[in-house]
Amino acid sequence: MWNKFLFCVLLLAAAPALAHTYEARLDQSVWNLEPSPLKCRLWQAVPNYGEAVFEVNAGESLRFYLDLYRPARKPGQAELLITAPEWRGELASRPLGKTRFEPGRRPIELAEEVASTLLAGLQVGMTPAFVHPGWGAQHEVSVGVSAVNFLSAYNGYLSCLAGLYPAGFDQLQQSYLHFETNKYGIRGALKERLDLIAGYVALDPSVRRIRVDGHTDSRGRRGHNWELSRLRAKAVEEYLQAQGVPADMIDMRYHGEGRPAKRNDSSGNMAFNRRVLVRLER
Repeated sequence: MWNKFLFCVLLLAAAPALAHTYEARLDQSVWNLEPSPLKCRLWQAVPNYGEAVFEVNAGESLRFYLDLYRPARKPGQAELLITAPEWRGELASRPLGKTRFEPGRRPIELAEEVASTLLAGLQVGMTPAFVHPGWGAQHEVSVGVSAVNFLSAYNGYLSCLAGLYPAGFDQLQQSYLHFETNKYGIRGALKERLDLIAGYVALDPSVRRIRVDGHTDSRGRRGHNWELSRLRAKAVEEYLQAQGVPADMIDMRYHGEGRPAKRNDSSGNMAFNRRVLVRLER
């Protein structure tokens, strides 16, 4: 009897003094889709808590995060689960392990593998759930992401993914275009890269300027290299304009051999220095 009483006391002492559970009711469960060629965002508002968000940016992989209305204050650990609703008795709930819980508006961020597992659970009617530290001492929070009304929004999300642009700002922000010795024509891989840049600029109005800088290696006369770097930069500028990039967005410069990215002491380094650097600025 004494041992049983002691166990109950210890259990109560270990439990958090406060606990809150957040999940949308059946009539509150709404899935929202924000589609564009640069981002697919699928999210649900969790009343009085925040948003549960699945997001894929152009050129990047899927991620999931919780965006809280009230920022978290302290770090810790969060438990991840997939739980079965009461009316789906044939499904088994299962834990997915633990993850870091960080201070701020987005305390939980999950990469593609786990995020895909959460999506797979929602497709069959299961509820992704999280248990994490709350906003005060001995305070615990449980959050559920409802699967009600999920499938119709998910179908739109799949259509968005199919139309997502193949590269994003981070991939295109700085592009090195390398040329053969004494060449400045735009072909092959150079053309493909510039097509990607021009297509992206047409989709992203936040890009305000494109810097184009022409360079050479140290072979040949300085005057010849100066002109060659100009021809390379000019070829890039004209190609971008031909693809619809406004002329007043492009700032074209050339530097000859004067600004090597690497020392011109090997064939590999010289090949790297025969370049045009294209930079996107917001």
